[in-house]
Amino acid sequence: MEPVFTREGQETLDAILAHRPHIVRPRWRAQIMRHLSLLMLEAGVSEADRALVTVATKFVTSGGFAAHFRRIEDVVAFRKYRAWKFDKDVYYQVPRRVKRWPPSPSQPNKPASEMKLLAFNASPRKGGNTEVLIKEAMRAATDAGTSVEYIRIQSLNIKCCIGCRKCKQPGYEPLCSIKDDMTEIYQKIIAADALIIGFPVYTGREAAQLSVFWDRLDCFRRYDYNEDRITSTRVLEPGRRAMVIGTWGAQDVDMYDHVVQQLCILAGGHRIEPVEAISAAGFAGMLRGFDDDGKAMALRYPEELTKVYQAGRALVSGSEPQVKTQETVT
Repeated sequence: MEPVFTREGQETLDAILAHRPHIVRPRWRAQIMRHLSLLMLEAGVSEADRALVTVATKFVTSGGFAAHFRRIEDVVAFRKYRAWKFDKDVYYQVPRRVKRWPPSPSQPNKPASEMKLLAFNASPRKGGNTEVLIKEAMRAATDAGTSVEYIRIQSLNIKCCIGCRKCKQPGYEPLCSIKDDMTEIYQKIIAADALIIGFPVYTGREAAQLSVFWDRLDCFRRYDYNEDRITSTRVLEPGRRAMVIGTWGAQDVDMYDHVVQQLCILAGGHRIEPVEAISAAGFAGMLRGFDDDGKAMALRYPEELTKVYQAGRALVSGSEPQVKTQETVT
């Protein structure tokens, strides 16, 4: 039996479903109803109000739906929330937040001074907030004595995976059939002890540059062909550590955690173990995440950058120092 709604509860459900394509509404509605029934049972109530419908929907959707919840719950507050897109004073007052995920307690296999760190930036914007955060983590690694290399994916000649699947064929020796800059990148990854992977979210997922790059890493997954079975194998041996950094324009620092999480899972599938993850929010608005001088807004929040520094230090050393904040990052 379907849940009974209060008037506001029904209006909330209708508003939520109205903003989804028709083809997915039945599926969404069924999932929301299932979660709603369990929530009502747990709360001991006979009618579902707006709050319960909202909570049930959050089990179904991702954090990217947060702005829509604001619109449903309070239109006036939602308009104020969006004011930073049109009002420069509001733009400068909006907080920019960095969240360091609870780190993995694992330790690196060698001292920081003997490690090689490879940092990939999937943002197409030079001097942008993604770059600022990546370079802050790199600064921490350098301070620990680690050798670092910075690579902008945008500057590479990388073609899309063509799905030839030659890398899955028995006896095929090259890592990939495509000859472009990835040929050298593969060897750099193999030689690295740690990686930083930073990317912006523009359209609810990782930037396209990272998507193409990540597809091309599929050649690290190979297959062994035996007489009676096929077994999956990997080019990369275990032991590489990683840090994933995601940045986005919306002010909600949890909004695209599911995208960061997915990249962590994909890295783990290649035996690249994410031990640090960073979510950073608030880099859109009237000046698109920059100030009037064309500098990344992240530079105005040294306390937030400290979290990235600490994570970068822990990435290569397994521990972190107490550091003073700085006014700018170079």
